[in-house]
Amino acid sequence: MLLLGVPIVWTPFLLLVLSLVVARLTGCTVNEARAQTCRVAGLDIGGLLYTLMMMGWLVIPLLPVMALTLVGAAVAGVRALFGIRWP
Repeated sequence: MLLLGVPIVWTPFLLLVLSLVVARLTGCTVNEARAQTCRVAGLDIGGLLYTLMMMGWLVIPLLPVMALTLVGAAVAGVRALFGIRWP
């Protein structure tokens, strides 16, 4: 059940990164002020990029939980690396 929460917590950050990568690859401008026109293959994806980027605001309240997932992953990695077994 805990592992199900990790992708949910990290989804807003990944959507923010996805919007910035797509904007960079297509040569479009994306910012917080408003949706910019971005034509790709005849479709305007500016509104989609704007929506994806606005998901980044959800990262702010989720930062403590995201940090806990990183700490948990580091502990699990150290345990796996050294073969530590806890009851």
